[in-house]
Amino acid sequence: MNKKLIALTFATSLFAACGSDSSSNADSEKDDYKREFATSISTGETMFIGTMSLDHTDDLGKDFVEVGTRAGVVYYDNSLFIADLDVGSISRYSLTENNKLGKVTAKLSLPGTWVNHIYFVNEEKAYLGGMLDSLIIINPKTMKKTGAIDLSKYKDKDALVVSPGTGVIVDDRLYVGLLQNVSDYATGNEAQVAIIDVKKDEVVAVAKDDRIAAVGSLDDSQNQAFTVIDGYIYCYSNASWGYAPGQVDGFLRIKVGETKFDEKYVWKVSEEVGIKNLTEKGNFKYLSPATFPSEDGYVYAFLNVMVDLQQTWTDMDSYHNNTCKPVQVDLAKKKIKALPIGYSSSWASYGKYVEDDGNVIFAVSTEEDGNAYFRYDPKTDKAKKIAEAEQIPMWIVPLK
Repeated sequence: MNKKLIALTFATSLFAACGSDSSSNADSEKDDYKREFATSISTGETMFIGTMSLDHTDDLGKDFVEVGTRAGVVYYDNSLFIADLDVGSISRYSLTENNKLGKVTAKLSLPGTWVNHIYFVNEEKAYLGGMLDSLIIINPKTMKKTGAIDLSKYKDKDALVVSPGTGVIVDDRLYVGLLQNVSDYATGNEAQVAIIDVKKDEVVAVAKDDRIAAVGSLDDSQNQAFTVIDGYIYCYSNASWGYAPGQVDGFLRIKVGETKFDEKYVWKVSEEVGIKNLTEKGNFKYLSPATFPSEDGYVYAFLNVMVDLQQTWTDMDSYHNNTCKPVQVDLAKKKIKALPIGYSSSWASYGKYVEDDGNVIFAVSTEEDGNAYFRYDPKTDKAKKIAEAEQIPMWIVPLK
């Protein structure tokens, strides 16, 4: 898939703890602590998914499951839903009392299909999106397919597939980006969002806007490229991560309940954002999917400034280049602030989480601090390394 679809993937060398079913009583006693997050880690080119505590990062990998090179993870209804994209399956895993990963309780097989997005309506209904010409409807308890919404009539003439990607449900409507893939790497040149009535399973409208390229992503299993703040849905385009020269990246927004993009709002990030000692206006740059908003309305992400650092994608090793800077983003005021944490690699540019007190956790892989977790305090504008990890950390998914 595209660069980030590849970069959602990990690690060749297995480590013995991963996927191991054997453990001693002593190990069981040691592991008797509450895990607060689901996470994905890399040790080379294979991905492992499990649960973790920031107080026990030395246990990362124990009782984790191996999911090949590409995968997504979502928490819902006291379960983890893990999409193994190499195999083409989505499995529902139970969690123990301490949130250790349990057993597979249900599984949906979709051989040869890239499906990395789950939009939950309730405990017995969800939609699946990905490199498809439809939205698949499932019962998440049983992982059985119950229907579909055909999107093929909305396919652009040059597109290979409609590709419903990032999505969010607000007031009984699913707003989902149609990526209109013209190749595995490049998406469409126009922003499109399908608006679905989740009670009737019908398309209400498709909002279109050619001010920026396709919004959303196919590697955004947390659906964080769309952000709901103050009655607006902000939709982000990364312009195919630079694989489609000439595309325009940035944000548009839709007012909740409406079916068109706000004509008065557009934020062309590469064109408009310049930050001293970080990036120049006009240089291509892109944001990773952002956090859910904090109480003060900010979101947090990584800003990839590889052009400013004179880096390019050449091969898989390029994804280890430290080009991604943790940032704070004000979507309404169109401002980005660099944070006091080093440049992370593209492999580790997904993990970020806003805590209840407003502090922000970042999972990084930096040259100076290695694989680590930082806590950023926006009140003091300071960051502190709170844990280290042997493996490359990726998603941080709160188990609540």
